Amino acid sequence: KVIPDKTAAYVAYGGQETLVEHVEVLVHKQLIWDTASAGQVPLGAVVGGHTSDGEILYVGRTYHEGSQTIGKVQCSHNCIYIPYGGAEVSVPTYEVLCER
Repeated sequence: KVIPDKTAAYVAYGGQETLVEHVEVLVHKQLIWDTASAGQVPLGAVVGGHTSDGEILYVGRTYHEGSQTIGKVQCSHNCIYIPYGGAEVSVPTYEVLCER
């Protein structure tokens, strides 16, 4: 969750919702959101990072408790992880940010 007026964001990390004070926002005209679930990612999925073991994490978003939230798709766990209520919450259905 990005907090524009504070130049900060909350991210899901280590089972918790963690405040990060240095954030970068990706802006690109050729990006779309594509529906996925259960650890699947569409062709052209945008890489958002890696786990400490080297597994690729993808940029995703999902609805939870009436709010759309950005998170990390971890294919081996068959879900997206989002920051919510001080915790890292897993959701099995999501959209993945993809290059057209």
